[in-house]
Amino acid sequence: MIPKILIIPARKHIIEAYTEYLIRYLGDKFYFEMGYPPAPPYTNFQQRKYQLEISPLSKNPNDFDLIYPHFDTHWFLEPPQDFAYKVATVLLEPAGARFKTAVLAGTSPAVQKSLPVGSHSLRFGVDTEMFKPFPMARTDSLLHVGFLGNIMTPRRYMKDLFIDALRDVSGIRLMIFPTVWLPHTRLDEVTSMGGNDVIDNIVDGDKWYPGLPNLYNQMDVFIRADIDHGYQFTTLEAAACEVPVVCTDSGNNKALCDDGGGICIDNGGGSWQPDNLNRIATEIREAVIKLRDNPEMRKEMGSQGRRHVTWNYTWSDLIPAWEKFFQKGLESVSKTL
Repeated sequence: MIPKILIIPARKHIIEAYTEYLIRYLGDKFYFEMGYPPAPPYTNFQQRKYQLEISPLSKNPNDFDLIYPHFDTHWFLEPPQDFAYKVATVLLEPAGARFKTAVLAGTSPAVQKSLPVGSHSLRFGVDTEMFKPFPMARTDSLLHVGFLGNIMTPRRYMKDLFIDALRDVSGIRLMIFPTVWLPHTRLDEVTSMGGNDVIDNIVDGDKWYPGLPNLYNQMDVFIRADIDHGYQFTTLEAAACEVPVVCTDSGNNKALCDDGGGICIDNGGGSWQPDNLNRIATEIREAVIKLRDNPEMRKEMGSQGRRHVTWNYTWSDLIPAWEKFFQKGLESVSKTL
């Protein structure tokens, strides 16, 4: 019989593109369904908002051979501990799983270092036929400096890290496309940061808003100012569109810049201290000015960035490791039963 795998979406009723590609490439090997098992008991209101009522997405874990919570660092996505023996855990941040699972994998060097020996190494790919460079008409001759990503969590520090630092730089236009979703939209905050290119309900991976490559291709420089070790999807998507990046040393950013795809700034070990944030902001400002004044450098970085993505993040090259990961999980479950 074909193994049945339950995929728990990363956010309430949002299907990430990265999950979509796993189903596309492995749908002939495994039977996938999307849904949520019963949520664990909540202890406060903040947790309660993640608990779903009975709906068409409600699934019984007993009906599946393996459970894959997409983004397992979000504890509320995990099924009750009784089903831990059949959970396939993929960590995007070095946070550690809450309990022992059937199979474990990490997605970046920082995560890999935090995992036990024998854990799997996985990557999410980039659709380089979707995310690719193409010309976009301009109504100005300014350097378009863009950001697309989450502004809801304090770790992004948009204002501290680069918005204020770039306000008075001549010859540039800031383009801010925040990842937001109801009911958390804060358009007033975006406006206060100087953003006027605001599109609601963007989720990276080309979900909800159908034109993310269009946004990246309006940019001359992409900024990813982050101090955690999460997977930097937007950085890779921008690079695939041949947009040079200015980013902090987190997640998989450094490898991209080491291959010539942009300018990487030391994140100070992830410190949130004002001195560290101010230094990062200053270095981002200097990097943007450098790229503003060197169009040939931008062109070369864009070319090198796309080369890095196509060499390291093409989905067809990554799928065999995912297939092995799920197979190992199923083998672990069979030994437990």
